[in-house]
Amino acid sequence: MAMETRSGTRGAMRRAWDVVALSPALGVEIRGLDLREAIAAEDVERLRDLFDEKGLLLFRGQQLSEADQLRICALFRPVVEPVAWISNVEPGFHPEGELAWHCDYAFTPHPMLGLSLYAIELAPGAAPTDFANNARACAALPAAIREQLEKLRVVHLIDAIDGRDNVRTRIDEIGGEAASPALYPRHARPAIWRHPATGVPLLFVLGQQASHFEGWSCAASDALLEAAFRVLYEPSNVHRHVWEVGDFVVWDNLLIQHGRRANPNAVRRSLRRVAMNTVTTAELIAGTGFDPAVRAAHREAGRSAARS
Repeated sequence: MAMETRSGTRGAMRRAWDVVALSPALGVEIRGLDLREAIAAEDVERLRDLFDEKGLLLFRGQQLSEADQLRICALFRPVVEPVAWISNVEPGFHPEGELAWHCDYAFTPHPMLGLSLYAIELAPGAAPTDFANNARACAALPAAIREQLEKLRVVHLIDAIDGRDNVRTRIDEIGGEAASPALYPRHARPAIWRHPATGVPLLFVLGQQASHFEGWSCAASDALLEAAFRVLYEPSNVHRHVWEVGDFVVWDNLLIQHGRRANPNAVRRSLRRVAMNTVTTAELIAGTGFDPAVRAAHREAGRSAARS
């Protein structure tokens, strides 16, 4: 009898499948695997190697249950919470406006290790998702800029109460370092950061969340941040994925940034999401403005101040 393990299914039949590059920047399409079926341990190891090297795997034409999606994601990184939705059809998170470049929860000590999206419903004109390669950008940095960045830590910051997803929150705009870490959660890490699983150097400077370099003002940080962004978001370092129903995309959230253009709610777009991490989203947002209790207290304080 075949037995399912995190390394694959022992005794499962190996299947012929192909690997097709998506772009020079990142990612591969895997052709010939039905992810509902058991995957042999040897094939899982090959898929993991591709995930670590290329950062993103695309499987088209899949018919995945929630359990299938959770099971496949757990082959790559730990999964500690159920599915969620990036959807304007199902209850979930789906802002109409642009989502600027980011890695999920990089403003915390524990950003997501990996992410997956499975396309269930797409109206004509539904927004594609763009991806950029942090490792490739790091390797492409001019030597003088890399030398500067190697010495610096970048503070990633988000406005948990009133932020817009297409505009960076800057520390100078919210009262400086004294600003509430609950309402403005933030975390500093090296601008050139070694991937914790592979050791690959990453240019970890995110367009949506990079406020400033630690110890520098925003104004002093701007020129170097913009130099990093030019390398990161150079078209040759970006892959655009145009969604089709049945697409399953899984990527390394530390190696790969993502973003998208605006998608009006009138244009139906429903993607089922699984995040991979060692801590839950609830643990990440506890005590911040993303926590409903903190948000409610903040609003009540604002109403009380207005009445007084």
